[in-house]
Order: sequence, then structure tokens, then C-alpha cells
Amino acid sequence: MDNRDIDVLLKNQSLKFEFAVRNLDLTQVFCPTPDDLERENRFLHHLLDWVEKYSEYKDRTRMEIEGYHFPPIEPDISPENDWYRFEQWLQGNPIRQKLKEQLPSDYTPKNPEHLTDEEITSELQKLSIHLANIHISVDIQEELPPRLVYEHLLEVLEDEFDIIEDGFWHLDGCTGYCPGCFQRPWCEIGSQSCWQEDEQAGKMVLIDSVKNYVSASSISLPILQKFQAEADRKFAEFKQDKNDGDLQIDPLPFDFDSDVEFPF
Repeated sequence: MDNRDIDVLLKNQSLKFEFAVRNLDLTQVFCPTPDDLERENRFLHHLLDWVEKYSEYKDRTRMEIEGYHFPPIEPDISPENDWYRFEQWLQGNPIRQKLKEQLPSDYTPKNPEHLTDEEITSELQKLSIHLANIHISVDIQEELPPRLVYEHLLEVLEDEFDIIEDGFWHLDGCTGYCPGCFQRPWCEIGSQSCWQEDEQAGKMVLIDSVKNYVSASSISLPILQKFQAEADRKFAEFKQDKNDGDLQIDPLPFDFDSDVEFPF
């Protein structure tokens, strides 16, 4: 290690010490790049400047007048949410938690095994409202049995999300892996794509919880292969059109209503 590397390392340690003495948890707002300490130092120096200025001004409006518009925290989500998370972080409040930790303290999800179908529907509505109140939107396929949706949401409650106050995180339940998806039979893409697992099984592969509602035998391998062949053909045409330079994309293909608000 040459002198320059030592200087960069010492600067890195010095910057991190500045946050430590202020009891600020860098792990909440900072993505380390140990292979590029110079980048780390630039980011930390910028963030420290914001911390010092906010400690002096204690006011967002004055900060913005002075040119401090976008808090340098990671991940950056949107200006409003980044300001909210930056100020919460400075106050020592968590800005990322499991969903279950963000729900009301007096709410406890019920075990689906002990609920009737009618009770499941009621509990699903209750949970969806609680999630909406913390800016989580449930965008699962509409025709799914409520029990499947409720069971999925109980699993998602264990996942961590950045806490926001503007817009919504959208839970669509899609991982991109159709054979393992609880929505597959009700999803156009999932029900019309053929995976290697389907080829091996000779039919559409479904997870156990879905088999209680849908029979895979009704969707045969030849049907899946036909759907997949058509999708492959269309994609090949798309690639050819793009390579030929004939693909025309309107940068504004929709008529946007100025009153419509988009989350981010």
C-alpha cells in the first residue's frame, strides 16, 4: 500500500468517525464501496456537509434557499421521501423496517389456518387497509382466492421496506419465476409461458398451495408450448424491427392528465 492509498484509508476512517460521534447510523443511508474508497470518501464528505448544514439551519426551506435541494442518501427514492428519510435519520429514527414493524402495535395478523373463508376475506381487507396507511399498495391479480393473497401478505410482512410518506410501494407478488409463483394460473404471462420445469413435468408446474384451487392437468404441455412459441415469434419480430431501425416509439404515448399524481 503506497502513501496515497494510506491517505485515502485514513480519510475514510476520519469521515466515518464524524458520523459515529454524532450517533448517526451510516448503514441506513449509505451503500459501502470498499473497492473504491475514493468514491466512498466523496459520498461521505458530501453527506457530512449536509449534516453540518442541517445542524446549523434546522430548516428545509433555508437549506433549499442555500442550494441544498436533494439529500444525498441511498437509495434515493424521490425528493419528498428523501427529505423525510434524511430528517428522520438525523433524529435517530429508523428509516427502514420490516413491514410488520411498521404496522400498528395493537394489530396482530391472525393465523389463516384458524380462519374460515369469510373470515379470511375480512382479515385481508383489514390488513390491506393497515398496509395502505403505511404507503403499501396491494396489486395482486384480482381473481386470486383471498386465502392465497392473505398467506402471501403474511410472508411479505417479514420483508424490510424503506419508510416513506409520499407515494406507495406496490406489492404485485411477481418474482419473475413463474413455476414458483402463487399467481401463475391467474396471470396472463404465467399461464402462457413454458419453462424448463414444465417441459420436465409434462404440464404446467404449480406450487402446492395453488394446487388446492387449480388442476395443472387442464393446462397441457402442448398448449404451453404453443403459447411460448407465439411469444418467441413476436419477440423475434420485435428484435428484427429494432435492428432494422423501423421501430418507432412515441416518447409520450399517452395523454397525461395534469391532475394525476404518480408515486415516484
